[in-house]
Amino acid sequence: MSNVKKDNLIWLLLDDRAGNCSQVLGIGEALNLKYIKKIFQYNLLSKLPNIFLQNTIKHIKTNDRKQFKGPWPKVVIGCGRKSAPIGLWIKKQSNNYSKYVQIMWPSYPSSKLDIIFTPIHDNIKNKNNVIEIQTSPNIINHKLMHDSYTKWKTKFSTLDKPKLSIIIGGDTKTHKLSVLHIKRLFKYICKLSNHKGSIMITSSRRTSKECIKQIKKEVKKLKVKSIFWDINDKTANPYYGFLAHGDLVVVTGDSVSICSEVCSTGKPLLIYAPKDITQKKHDIFHKLLIKKGIAKYLEDFKIQDLNNFKYKPINEAENIAKIIKNKYLI
Repeated sequence: MSNVKKDNLIWLLLDDRAGNCSQVLGIGEALNLKYIKKIFQYNLLSKLPNIFLQNTIKHIKTNDRKQFKGPWPKVVIGCGRKSAPIGLWIKKQSNNYSKYVQIMWPSYPSSKLDIIFTPIHDNIKNKNNVIEIQTSPNIINHKLMHDSYTKWKTKFSTLDKPKLSIIIGGDTKTHKLSVLHIKRLFKYICKLSNHKGSIMITSSRRTSKECIKQIKKEVKKLKVKSIFWDINDKTANPYYGFLAHGDLVVVTGDSVSICSEVCSTGKPLLIYAPKDITQKKHDIFHKLLIKKGIAKYLEDFKIQDLNNFKYKPINEAENIAKIIKNKYLI
């Protein structure tokens, strides 16, 4: 690294999707080196397939493009299909000095990228530049959990045990989380808790208004102490506090990112994944976690088995960071 400017070593491409940013930031933090954030938003051209975009930044809003100029970094890290053309454009501008690291399968033009990290359940085979990962990288680590535990200690530490953290997702491109699914979810939760302990619940930006309304109805029926934070609330988001203080975490299976974040905490993970809202690749992902002893289906778990539900946390961001360092930064 003697010939590399250490104040311009790594660029992190941070778009307008929180899930993508979490993955990129998690790797940036795990590298434990100075990085520069390139924060931007896409325009309507970003809807075009990558085969039309090729290597360009024209699908970024005009004012946001100005930050993309030399001196060029040694490593660029991006996440999601739309980031790949940006990485290729930077490589071209730098005369291939910059190495581009892609998180998540971008489809075309995959062969032109330096390295791609894709989840096992995407089943991308026979590609020399592809490395499979178990879960999505993220920003969760021991320090974040410790700080979150301390931050929310006054509010959550006095809750009765076991503390169930419930993370509710929502609609995807192909499936809709319905009011009926919410009713069934709470039926399972009530059976699991057996009216003991306490429950902490949060919705997400994909949770529909109808489902949020139903969640509020179900919360009123609970016979234990409960806290519900709606994504539309203007109070501080307690999500990391829920993860830090929860004795186990229940997640709707529509989000690979949230399941992955729970895996990074080492907390018992229970997945609620009705067949009519579960994509095939999500089903594969859930079964891989269950096979490794990291997760169980919500309906199959009994609270008396909680003390025997242990596994080593998965920190995929650290695993990826080690590979990047060995290949490009040493």
